Amino acid sequence: MGGLLTALLLARLVSGTTRRVIGALAFAVTGGLAVAAILQFWLGSLTGSYWANTGAVALTVAATSLSILGLESLLGYAGLGLGAATMMLIGNPLSGTGTAPEMLPGWSGTLGQLLPPGAGGRLLRSTAFFDGHGATHSIIVLTTWLTLGVLLCLASSLRPRRPVADLRTTTPQPAGQATG
Repeated sequence: MGGLLTALLLARLVSGTTRRVIGALAFAVTGGLAVAAILQFWLGSLTGSYWANTGAVALTVAATSLSILGLESLLGYAGLGLGAATMMLIGNPLSGTGTAPEMLPGWSGTLGQLLPPGAGGRLLRSTAFFDGHGATHSIIVLTTWLTLGVLLCLASSLRPRRPVADLRTTTPQPAGQATG
């Protein structure tokens, strides 16, 4: 949810690919610090290394937000909708975070682990309760989504922009007047 909110805010309020990518990374780090602190020190629902848990949350938020931003920068609002639907309507239910991905029917648990919500949940479970054991697959999945998002952002910034028409030549002139 944090990654989706980040992408939505940055897409609406920030212009420029570099600023958006830096904003997403800054929000991911800040969100990781805050969420891990709340879950670990206030609610007591996480154990393990605070810094590892912070990294897990931050990587998940960064992967989600940058992949959605990449789709938005390439496809516009349709990309924002596609990314949001993929992460929230497919990724969250198939993540298996509430139980375990192995408890989901058929291939759905495997698919869920290939999306940021599932990989992020498994990574946080690994860092909080198993001293990081079993985190490799999740780190690879999240890093791949993060990299894909950054590449989509960069690809859209490399597209040639349509030139803005010169207003002086396109301003309608009253009939009978010469331009010049």
